[in-house]
Amino acid sequence: MSKYQFQKKIRYVYVSLFTAPIGQALLFLFYEVGNLHPLLSNFLAVTISTAPNYLLNRFWVWKRRSTASIQNEILPYWLLAFLGLGLSTIFVYFADAIWETWVAINIANAIGYSSLWGIKYLILEKYLFKESTTTTPQSANPL
Repeated sequence: MSKYQFQKKIRYVYVSLFTAPIGQALLFLFYEVGNLHPLLSNFLAVTISTAPNYLLNRFWVWKRRSTASIQNEILPYWLLAFLGLGLSTIFVYFADAIWETWVAINIANAIGYSSLWGIKYLILEKYLFKESTTTTPQSANPL
């Protein structure tokens, strides 16, 4: 693995470490403070936290500077996010049915959404943000 590829993976981890707490805080606020239904809270938290996740991944991890294509980049990215939303919603549903506590809801969301984390990286790397060998930065800035 090249230094550039390693740095890209580290940046992907950093983006997740930055945006996951945003989603978790939003979920807590919507569910516990706002008294919204857990499934609505999960939907809102994932939807809102996906925007900074997309932007950081696009501009910082994969160093995309060109105009984003709705059909080839934005829509597929959001479909991946909503796949995670679907899985986390199932987990949140069962956590709410069993425990009815914000801790269980947040843990369920984190487990459901993060279970696709590695697969998401591979899809982003191989298909969505695929780089041609002629455009791959060889001397990319470290982190």
